[in-house]
Amino acid sequence: MAEKGLTEKDKKKIKVQLKDINKFIGDIEKMGGEVPKTLKKSLKHLETAINTGKDIAKAAEEASKDLKAYENDLMAACKTVDKEMEMVCEAKIARKWQARSVKWTLDPKNEKSVVSKAIKKTVQRYTPKVICKHWDYCAKQEKAAAN
Repeated sequence: MAEKGLTEKDKKKIKVQLKDINKFIGDIEKMGGEVPKTLKKSLKHLETAINTGKDIAKAAEEASKDLKAYENDLMAACKTVDKEMEMVCEAKIARKWQARSVKWTLDPKNEKSVVSKAIKKTVQRYTPKVICKHWDYCAKQEKAAAN
């Protein structure tokens, strides 16, 4: 069986370790020590990569739920026709699963795709709050989080 990747415990451990390393670097600098800029830069890149990975994972999870709901709606629509046509309708939907899955994963023009959601989440993470407040996507996310 293939591994599922990082567990929540692993993610928390990484976050704590990064925090500890950054605190340690801060302590060294407070004592007058010099920490190589390349090390600090590398740690910042690692943190950005971890955060971006989280954004992509969340986007994939959301897109998967959206796609499942969309497919359920398509199948429900097939129930509105007679039995013979219902089977034809369901077969047509089943036949296009692969193209639909690709579109919901890679199409940046599909606002519910993994790519589109990941870009939005990453931009939201790194966009200053003052700018984000005027961007419709951020406003919707903040409103949803408040509810």
